[in-house]
Amino acid sequence: MSMPSIPKEPHRPNRKEVAIDLLESIALEEIALSHIMNAEAEKIQAFVGKHLNFPTHPESRDIIKFNKGVNQLLETIVMKEWLLLKKLENVMEFMDKDKHHHKDKHHHHDESSSDDSSSDDSSSDDSSSDDSSSDEDKHHHKDKHHHHDESSLDESSDVSLQESSDES
Repeated sequence: MSMPSIPKEPHRPNRKEVAIDLLESIALEEIALSHIMNAEAEKIQAFVGKHLNFPTHPESRDIIKFNKGVNQLLETIVMKEWLLLKKLENVMEFMDKDKHHHKDKHHHHDESSSDDSSSDDSSSDDSSSDDSSSDEDKHHHKDKHHHHDESSLDESSDVSLQESSDES
């Protein structure tokens, strides 16, 4: 059995459009979760009553059953939030790889005219570091470089992490 392949189409989105679509999907899922949580809060308010008088006069087992249902929903929302966080991390990595891909193209194009362009590539930073520096220093430098790349996303993607990098 052969692997399925996606046919080429003239209107296929580019990498930047894909990243924007993924970020939009995360935002839409977050909005949906907020609506679910708001509906659950209203349900709790109706069950407990405006004056905390339990207007339906539930028995203890009914309150426990209701509480378990709320707890299950909140656990599901927490799991979904974790999945959305992982999706966001993957999109950020995808965008970071795309940015490095463009830098590498630019780096190879300008290689003959610039001697200091090797500092743009994080792998060259690690390989060119002095043997006397500790692994911890190398890891710290790499993390700082990676954090800088994440906070300087393309402006047209409607994602602005610039404010957070300005605050730090």
